[in-house]
Amino acid sequence: MRRAIKASTQTARDEETGESGESGDSERRLRYELIRQRLRQAIVEQRVAPGLVLLEGPVAKVFGTSRIPVRKAFELLHAEGLLSTFDGRGYLVARPGQAVQPQRLTLDAQALGLEAGQATIHIPSESERIHDELEQSISIAMIFGRFQIDESAAMDHFNVNRVALREVLSRLVDRGLVEKSTYAAWRVAALTARAVNQDFELLALLAPAALRESGPRLDRDMLASLRHGLQGATATGVPDTQETLRLEQRLEQRVEQHLHGDFLARHPNDKLVGMLQQCQMPWLIHSTFCRMFPQSPNPPLTENCRQIVDALWEGEYERAAQALQDYLAQARKRAQLQLKVLAVLPETQLPAYLVRQT
Repeated sequence: MRRAIKASTQTARDEETGESGESGDSERRLRYELIRQRLRQAIVEQRVAPGLVLLEGPVAKVFGTSRIPVRKAFELLHAEGLLSTFDGRGYLVARPGQAVQPQRLTLDAQALGLEAGQATIHIPSESERIHDELEQSISIAMIFGRFQIDESAAMDHFNVNRVALREVLSRLVDRGLVEKSTYAAWRVAALTARAVNQDFELLALLAPAALRESGPRLDRDMLASLRHGLQGATATGVPDTQETLRLEQRLEQRVEQHLHGDFLARHPNDKLVGMLQQCQMPWLIHSTFCRMFPQSPNPPLTENCRQIVDALWEGEYERAAQALQDYLAQARKRAQLQLKVLAVLPETQLPAYLVRQT
């Protein structure tokens, strides 16, 4: 039992520091090395007060990580002669033999000589790294029929372990893109007109009501940014260049992603939010269609989006809910047309981990 616990603890440490033997770029794997580099530069450039007492917990909080990589970074800096031990907890910013008085200051980014952008380290986990590519492949496969997901082949393709792969697949199950029963294999959900219509029916019933509750909780800066972009998109006199169309399409997708996600996710009822998050077929069809056929945004839908954002900005949540209802009606017509086009496309080459079911 002790051996099992020890092995489990070591595995956790290996995953945190990146020393488990899993492949990947060094920046992602060696979290402690990034911390060491940033602290080392700050110390060498004398942006850290001599004698500052460094403690694992507060420094880990600054970098947005656990104590394990911070401990490793401290050990390396100590071995290099930039940190010293003393008769107390933690390390001193001092070279061997340097006479300094311990300074117990609040350990924040400024005390560590870090700029705001250098503080928090976000190193994507293995599941975060593969999420978008796996989701995109599955969304394309849905167009062409039923597929099973071969776990071993997917692990080889992405060069990840089973835990990371299943974490992503479980997220996609929650969004209705993947199906999994207790003992069955992972399967790509079927993209059918019936499934799409069912999602629109649920959205029409639940989304406007959810927006009334979520509206007051939305971030004002986000709304201001979307409002500014939509006002520019509806302005006249802008030439329809390829770059303009690309930017307009990106803005449209950004707004619609908020409509299917952030705008509704602030509702206090978690069960309601969960049901809405499973209604992903409409967003999936449109995003997949746009990847295959770059095109100018749909003016009526863009106008609907502008009305929703303007109403939310002005605090008129009933008007926002009605505008969302109008948007869903227009989006349903668009999805029906896009489904007809996607249904006649020749099957594209898919990754080997997606196995067609007969």
